[in-house]
Amino acid sequence: TMSDAAAAPKEIRLSEYAVYPFVFDEVLLEFDLDGDDATTRASSKITRREGVDASSALVLNGKASFVELLGVYVDDKALVDGSDYDIADDGDDSLMTIKGEALPASGAFTLRVETKFQPVKNTELSGLYKSSGTFCTQCEAEGFRSITYYPDRPDVMSIFTTRIVADKTACPVLLSNGNLIKSEDLGDNKHAATWMDPWRKPCYLFALVAGDLAMIEDKFITMSGRKVALRIYAQHKNIDRCGFAMGSLQRAMKWDEDRFGLEYDLDLFNIVAVDDFNMGAMENKSLNIFNSRLVLASQESATDATFERIESVIGHEYFHNYTGNRITCRDWFQLSLKEGLTVFRDQEFTCDLHSRAVKRIGDVRYLRAAQFAEDASPLAHPVRPESYQKIDNFYTLTVYEKGAELIRMYHTLLGREGFRKGFDLYFERHDGQAVTTDDFFRAMSDANSTNIEKLKLWYSQAGTPALEAAGVYDDAAKTYSLTLTQTLPKTNDVNGAAENKKPQLIPVSVGLLGADGKDMVFDGEIKCEGDAEVTLNETKTTAVCRLTDAKQTFTFTGVNSKPVPSILRGFSAPVKLTITPELTTDELLFLLANDSDEFNRWEASQKIATGILHRVCRKHNADESLNEDDIDITSDSSWSKYVDACRGIIRDATANTLDRAWVEEALSFPATSQLIQDLAPGVDPVNTYKVRKAFARAFALEARTDLEAALATCDKEAAGLAYEVDGPQVSRRALRGYALRMLGTLDDTGSMLSDVYSSAQNMTDTVAALGALCGHKTHAAHKTTAFDDFLRKWEDDNNVSCTWLRMVASEAGEGDVAAVDEMKSIMARDVYDAKNPNKFYSLIGGFAGGNTPGFHAADGSGYEFVCDVLLSTDAINPQAASRMASPFTKWRLYDTSRQNLMKAQLQRLLATKLSPNLFEIVSKAMQE
Repeated sequence: TMSDAAAAPKEIRLSEYAVYPFVFDEVLLEFDLDGDDATTRASSKITRREGVDASSALVLNGKASFVELLGVYVDDKALVDGSDYDIADDGDDSLMTIKGEALPASGAFTLRVETKFQPVKNTELSGLYKSSGTFCTQCEAEGFRSITYYPDRPDVMSIFTTRIVADKTACPVLLSNGNLIKSEDLGDNKHAATWMDPWRKPCYLFALVAGDLAMIEDKFITMSGRKVALRIYAQHKNIDRCGFAMGSLQRAMKWDEDRFGLEYDLDLFNIVAVDDFNMGAMENKSLNIFNSRLVLASQESATDATFERIESVIGHEYFHNYTGNRITCRDWFQLSLKEGLTVFRDQEFTCDLHSRAVKRIGDVRYLRAAQFAEDASPLAHPVRPESYQKIDNFYTLTVYEKGAELIRMYHTLLGREGFRKGFDLYFERHDGQAVTTDDFFRAMSDANSTNIEKLKLWYSQAGTPALEAAGVYDDAAKTYSLTLTQTLPKTNDVNGAAENKKPQLIPVSVGLLGADGKDMVFDGEIKCEGDAEVTLNETKTTAVCRLTDAKQTFTFTGVNSKPVPSILRGFSAPVKLTITPELTTDELLFLLANDSDEFNRWEASQKIATGILHRVCRKHNADESLNEDDIDITSDSSWSKYVDACRGIIRDATANTLDRAWVEEALSFPATSQLIQDLAPGVDPVNTYKVRKAFARAFALEARTDLEAALATCDKEAAGLAYEVDGPQVSRRALRGYALRMLGTLDDTGSMLSDVYSSAQNMTDTVAALGALCGHKTHAAHKTTAFDDFLRKWEDDNNVSCTWLRMVASEAGEGDVAAVDEMKSIMARDVYDAKNPNKFYSLIGGFAGGNTPGFHAADGSGYEFVCDVLLSTDAINPQAASRMASPFTKWRLYDTSRQNLMKAQLQRLLATKLSPNLFEIVSKAMQE
């Protein structure tokens, strides 16, 4: 009934920001952890801001539904509920208002708030909770209010001291932020630890861990010669898998010194790995808490991709020590100030340590598949949103990934040196402050003489710009004119009307290739229209054209022959590019063979494959009960040229004359989800999936001998070699995995793949073999045997079992059992735990995001199943539920029948009492 339906939570708006009227100079937090109970005492030394009236009330955030209030005291005088203070509902949370007359009229005063609650019952995993017997916290964004009443906002910064009392046996390890200043034996098997963090911070960076954990220790000597103790804590059974994370931390600390001149600012840095965690990791000052899947790794348990991800995220959280902690956000609308900047920093860290081209390609592939989809959905929002209902819902790809692309555009426009000058000025001005994206922009702008004013519009305008690049060669004048046109789409956000949007500054990196396949050198003048400008790289072979208006022409002079253009090199801006006239297959093959920009070489390969796939998908989109065997790929006019080029690339990779990891990216075809986005609206997702499968199979049939040779060469090279996570080995395993994946599309390779699985010596090769066995009915018996064996080995490992859950979810329905029935039987098994976010994301996300025929079943059963799961999850962990709702937000992409089926499930959700988190996603998804 509609009486049970969710009421709209209140909208928080950027325009309504007001400075908090009180300053919290110091905070002492005292925790008594006793069995399942936590009792806390928060004592704050407070002063009014200058000019604040004595009658001003002190307003604090809390959560009365979870936290029992034991007492409120001002200067040790107990306050009375109702006369001195009131507590009112604030959505799912609470607001305590202490009246001005209950506070001293002037000077500093002390506020003490005492609370009690049960962390073990905190299934939302926000605030203080218990994971596998360990007490731990997650306070970003608004978890601190589930501990005590306090101004839970990032612009209230204080010096925190934390004292923890707990049982010695249950909690021998007691950790918090800063330096350990006192340890006490209290008798009666109890002990205490007091930690003091000398750096001012908001409460979202507070952290506490108490439990029985094992620890490894190392050190780092900073550039000024200080010795920093480094410690990683994990469950005793997992501690032997923390070595790689420790090395990653040391590499990150060194890189931040070398690249940005930033030296660690305390004598101790702790990392703790926990199994139950909503996010990937959290940058709490000096006490980073990590989802254990992003710390634990060994040859047997982690793939190469996992190793790289661990190194990247360890780096990301460490880099936050300056970009996020030392300088934080004034309000949550500025989230990209810390996240976009720090994602850019962690991307550069990986680029500097490994293959820059492969990293860039991977990042762009992800951006296009996921963030472009978000930009095209009803949930589109700017990098700096104007409003939100639940800030948890704005830890988005737009804030993180598009935010990082925005930072990269600063870097492209200002150059490495100019960017560093702006970065240094940002710290000189704002260290120790809570600031805005405008402050960052001003520092970057003031430190450099170039005009980047229109770059600022990227923060406030939603949607992916369309960029058209029209090239004309004039043989008589020896000029090449490139006319760039930007179009900003209509989006559903506050300022989303297309007519409200202004042209943004877009850096477009351009190269021109001559008939010899070499880059032309830009020695002649480049004429620009209006206030557009061009900068050249050192070799004068790449021009960064700064598009500042809706349409501008850049004319390259002294171009002696008709060039082939290489546009948007390195993906210099997050836009959807169209080139006119469209590059022919021969021109794309020319770029694939010759372009000096490795990103655009990859792009050329993708464009040819995408063109073929689009043509075949359009032909079969409306077919009913399409059979894969009836899909003709090979008669497409570009097919044979494409296959010949790819086979040559495979042979070069086998001979090791090309970067093998780049080859694996270049020859991986666009994902089904990407094709659906490209062809939307009105797409039949299952037919699109079938076309892509037919494409892969047709390719493997023609390239079989080359793929088998690549596999044999990789195996021969690996024989007798000790396993290392290094460039040559990782790229060899990437090529080997690609060959297996392709060969797995053929009917007669099941037995070979089964042998490959059995003989695998590391998790990368194991997962490659399992993946290759998926998706093909002829491999069913081999697949079942291998998957059962894998689960037997890893069922008790909370992280590796997620690999199994994700893969079986993507396969559900491939056999004789209907997809939804198979999913329900997996959920009933011991290996699955609905309360563990990793397992929930792996199984339900693996189905909704990775099983096109199952989730998009024509009868709507997949949608109904996921909707059922969302409802049950929302009751225990609203953050996890709202994240998993995102596939439903893309309903507009599909054919009418599926649109109606998905909308019916969204309406079903809206007719129920939802958490504010899930309500915001679902209600926005339904907006026209």
